[in-house]
Amino acid sequence: MTRSHRTRSRSRLPHWHRESPPRPARLFAAAFDSPMDRAAGLLALRIVEGERLHGRLVHRGSLADADLLPLFGLGLDDPDETLTPALLAQWTRIRLDTLTAAPAPPLRPLDGNVERIGELLDLAPCERALLRMAVLVNHSRWFTSLFDCRRPAPGQANRWLAAALGHSSTAIARALAPGSTLVRSGLISRGGYGHHSQPLEMDALQVQWLLTPRLDAQRMLARLVKPAPPAGLALADFAHVPEAGLVQRYLTRAFRPRRRGTNLLLHGEPGTGKTEFVCALAAGLGLTLHEVPTEHEDGSAVSGDRRFRSYALSQSLLTPRPRHLLLFDEVEDVFGCIDGGGRGLFFGSRRDPESVAKGWVNQTLESNPVPTVWVCNRIDAIDPAFLRRFDLVVEFRQPVRSVRRRVLGRHFGHDLLPPPALDRLAQLDPLPPGLVGRAAKVVRVLGSRQPAQREAEARSVLEGSLKALGHRPQTASVPLPGHYDPGVLNTDRDLGALVEGLRAGRPARLCLYGPPGTGKSALGHHLAQVLDRPLLVRRGSDLLSMWVGGTEAKLARAFEQARDEGAVLLIDEADGFLQDRSQARASWEVTGVNELLTQMEAFEGVFVASTNLVERLDPAALRRFDFKVRFGFLDRGQRRRLLTNVLAGAGGSADGLDSAALRRLDALDRLTPGDVANVLRQLAVTGEPVAAARLLDLLEAELRLKPGAAAPGIGFLAQG
Repeated sequence: MTRSHRTRSRSRLPHWHRESPPRPARLFAAAFDSPMDRAAGLLALRIVEGERLHGRLVHRGSLADADLLPLFGLGLDDPDETLTPALLAQWTRIRLDTLTAAPAPPLRPLDGNVERIGELLDLAPCERALLRMAVLVNHSRWFTSLFDCRRPAPGQANRWLAAALGHSSTAIARALAPGSTLVRSGLISRGGYGHHSQPLEMDALQVQWLLTPRLDAQRMLARLVKPAPPAGLALADFAHVPEAGLVQRYLTRAFRPRRRGTNLLLHGEPGTGKTEFVCALAAGLGLTLHEVPTEHEDGSAVSGDRRFRSYALSQSLLTPRPRHLLLFDEVEDVFGCIDGGGRGLFFGSRRDPESVAKGWVNQTLESNPVPTVWVCNRIDAIDPAFLRRFDLVVEFRQPVRSVRRRVLGRHFGHDLLPPPALDRLAQLDPLPPGLVGRAAKVVRVLGSRQPAQREAEARSVLEGSLKALGHRPQTASVPLPGHYDPGVLNTDRDLGALVEGLRAGRPARLCLYGPPGTGKSALGHHLAQVLDRPLLVRRGSDLLSMWVGGTEAKLARAFEQARDEGAVLLIDEADGFLQDRSQARASWEVTGVNELLTQMEAFEGVFVASTNLVERLDPAALRRFDFKVRFGFLDRGQRRRLLTNVLAGAGGSADGLDSAALRRLDALDRLTPGDVANVLRQLAVTGEPVAAARLLDLLEAELRLKPGAAAPGIGFLAQG
């Protein structure tokens, strides 16, 4: 403190402060333990002197906090003497005079580091003094005791800091304003002035850095961010993301010249390739990508507050460097967090208002000089005030089959798996790109010689990872048998005319209904084949969810995937999602129907729904289907045609169908294609030849188990 400053402070003392009470024996003016303690003590004493806190620090004849005794150079209290504000004021003056009589020793390495950061961030003298004091405040116990005894409001805190540093309150307020360099960089934050809070808060790790010898910009940057991993995929692998090209073009222009406030948010299910896309984007644009780490070197998690501070300071350090991009992954711990009661596990996460100051986040998003890509799995818990500040918000969905095949080929290559094996693995749905590389690494390490063994190992690794992520791996349904013939389907529509209409590329919504096994699902497979489109099959178990809104989300995802792949969408057992809403017993049953109806109306492809229980369907759902095709049991001619095809496909002939066999076959008036497929599987297991007599034996046994078998001719569309 300058001489004029000391004189001004002395003139403000009350009359009892200017008295000269006897010097008690317990005042021994002990030296501070270290130069850091001495510097911190001098600042604390200036606050006590300048703000006349003596009366607040004395309680019942003693210091209110025994931790303050060394600050004033006092020993243990003598019970025979009573401490008064006047005595404490006198001892404060003695202590200050002692400290200011000799020059203060330099604080190494703190002073040098503060100057270096001041030059890097172009800090004013007042800002540098505050940064230095912030380290001392967070290093010393005396400030905590002072702030606990007298919890200052923001305006009072500025006067405290002004008294300590000799700068004006206006300069202090300007240096600590929300948009100031110190606050925007994350070096300092204003405390909440509650219990155990301070007007200068600083991250403990940053305090440690400022006390590290030979700290420079490169060393600081290495402590704040880490180099992002090399790109394992190319931008071409993300052709299934409609906005990928838009992101690339926007980011390219954002660097010419670099614009402030460039922020992109990518969200989607885990493993959909969001982080891999950012790495590929940086590589494709020739950018240096830095990532804000989520873990310390020892593997422990980094808090959201600390990660955002690291991000903010790295923004300042990277500002002079061109062609740099920042990646902030797992942003949920900044923009939202699961509350302590665990409710976030069931109802989504919510933001902890104490984690990162909202105003600080908003201002950073609006003014950050280094473009940043933010990545998260869910956005439903993010405050809309944050969401509207992102330039682009892009959802990443599971890649379509063609992209899955390309990613598999890139990681496995023909040397590890042949193309047919890669085609089969590409049918796994979903198949996040992030899992493919790890599966290929495992297969290479195992080093199996046989391609079939390597394929089995790859499938096992991928399916295990998918299950761990909560996915149920879905593969393509069983292909149609060689003897499949749509001419044996007993329907009330001309399927040939229907297929020709669909060949012209017209969208259609088909409801196929009838008894089990009559060929409804098989027709969906047949349509996909003749239309030369992939088939996306979803069953009730694939789409139902125990979570609120989960079923609706899965339904929407199925239609989105079919749209992206240009696939025929087949929902088997659709009555679970199209049941009459008037009979619903729970709200989620109604919302599920509503979601499916909405998706049906907006879908411009071929949608097929099959059901055994058409009488349970919602009337509004039935009205939305362009075609309602009824399937019945095979008539006599169809039964003969189907069995002839089966025998011919097995390498035999219809010679075994003599008159006796035909009479037996004609009596099977409740026969379906599904029954024939079932008995063929039985013969495959037992290894028996496909012969007419044995087929008829097994078919008769199957029909005897059907409901109503004792009353031939009675049933759904029974025909002779």
